[in-house]
Amino acid sequence: MRRDGRIGLFVIYVAALGAALSPAHAGDDPQYAYGWPIQARAGASAYLVELPQEAYRWAQPDAGLADVVVVDAKGREVAMGRYEPAAPTSHPMTLDAVLLPVPSGSDGVAGPSIRRSTNGDILIEPGAAPATGHVHEWLFDARTAIAAERLEFPATQGDVKLSVDIDASSNLQDWQPRVAAASIVTLGHGDGAVDARVVKLDGPAARYYRVRTTSDDAPWTEGAKVTLSGSVVDAAARDEAKRQWLDIANASADTSGGGVNYDYTLPAALPVSAIRVALGQGDSVARLEVISVTGTVSGDNLGTIVVTPGQDDQRPLIVQAQRRDHLRLHSATSLRSAPKLSVGWRPDRFVFLPEGTPPYRLQVGSASARRAAWPVDDAIAALRTRNGAAWRPDPATLGEAQALAGDKALATATHFDWTRPLLWIVLLLGAALVAGMAATLLRKPPPPAS
Repeated sequence: MRRDGRIGLFVIYVAALGAALSPAHAGDDPQYAYGWPIQARAGASAYLVELPQEAYRWAQPDAGLADVVVVDAKGREVAMGRYEPAAPTSHPMTLDAVLLPVPSGSDGVAGPSIRRSTNGDILIEPGAAPATGHVHEWLFDARTAIAAERLEFPATQGDVKLSVDIDASSNLQDWQPRVAAASIVTLGHGDGAVDARVVKLDGPAARYYRVRTTSDDAPWTEGAKVTLSGSVVDAAARDEAKRQWLDIANASADTSGGGVNYDYTLPAALPVSAIRVALGQGDSVARLEVISVTGTVSGDNLGTIVVTPGQDDQRPLIVQAQRRDHLRLHSATSLRSAPKLSVGWRPDRFVFLPEGTPPYRLQVGSASARRAAWPVDDAIAALRTRNGAAWRPDPATLGEAQALAGDKALATATHFDWTRPLLWIVLLLGAALVAGMAATLLRKPPPPAS
C-alpha cells in the first residue's frame, strides 16, 4: 500500500475515534416549552415565585411539576424546589359570645333549619311543629376560627348541676366532638360555695360551637353569654398563596343514568381545591354531584352541592388540591339551563437560591427533562433558623411569557439519531483497513541482504 494511502487511513481512524468518544454538543441539551423572565430584588438570600395559570398548560401532568426549573443568565439550573409554607403564627384571644337556643322539634316533624348568612352569622329558623318549650341545644359564633382552650359558662342565680356535650364546626354541618359529659356545678353562696363553670377544651380551630344538655333545667336566659379563650392564627401572617377563582363555561350536556351530565373543561390542569356552583336562570333548587373526570368513562366523586332558594352565601365545596382539567356536574333532574361553575385554586410556589449570574428565568414543560434533587428544604430551614420565624423568601415577579421549544419540547416520540452509529461504522472500517495494511506488510517478503 502506498505511503500516502496509509496516512489517509490513519487520519480517518483518528477522526472517527475522536468523534465517537466526544460528548454530545450543546444542541443535545433538553429543551423546555415556555419561559418567563424573573424580576427579583438583588441581595435577597432566597426568592419565591408563583406559577402563572399559563404555566399549567405546559407542565406535564405526569411529571409532578418536576419539569419546572429556574436557570441563570448562562442557562444553567440554579438550586430550586417546591416551597413548604412556614408554620403559622398565632396569638391568644378571649371573647364573649351569645348563646343561641335551638328550638326542640316534635317527633316525625321537620326540626329547625340552621344555616349561615352571607357574612357567616348563624340563622336559626323554627321547624314545622311548634317548639316544646324545653331547650337542649345552644349554638354560639366565635366570629373567627379559634383553637379553643377554655369555655366559661354564664353565672346563674340559683344552684345548677348540669352535664354538657360540646362540639365544634367550621360550616354548621359537620360537627366534631370536643368534650363529652362535662360537669357544670354551681352550689351555694359565700365562702363555701361551689362555682365550677369552666370547661377545658382542645382540638383544631373552629368558628361555631354547640352545647347540648340532657336535662330540662338549663338555667341560661335569653342573651346569656359564654366566654371562650384560645388562640387564633394571624391572618396577615398566613404563609399561603391567595386563592384564585375562575369561571368555567359549560362544554356539553347529555343524559346519563336518569339524569343529566354537565361537563366543564378547564383551560389547563389546575390544582383545584374549591368548587362553587350557581344555578342558571329559571332554576331555584338542585342537588349536584361533582365528579372529576379522569378518563373517557372513569372519574372521582368529589362531593355533593345542594343549591336551595335564598342561598346567597355561595359556600364552596372544599376538595383536596389536585390538578384537574375536566369536571362534571350530575343532576338527577333536568335543569332549564346548565349550572354556572367556578373553581378555586392556589398557585404552586417554588423557592430558588441566587446562584450563578442573574437575571434568572423560569422554564416550564418538557417531555424528558426533570429538575435536579436540590436540598432546598434544608437551605430554607437554615435561613429560618438564622433569620427568625417571621422570615420569608423575597417574592419575585414574572415578565412576559416567551416561547422556547413550544410543543416540540412536549413531544414524546423520539427520532433515532444515526450520527453515532455511523461514526462507529467508520471507526470499525478504519480499524479493519489498518489491520489489513498490517497483514499486507507481514506477508511482504523481506528485502534482500545487502
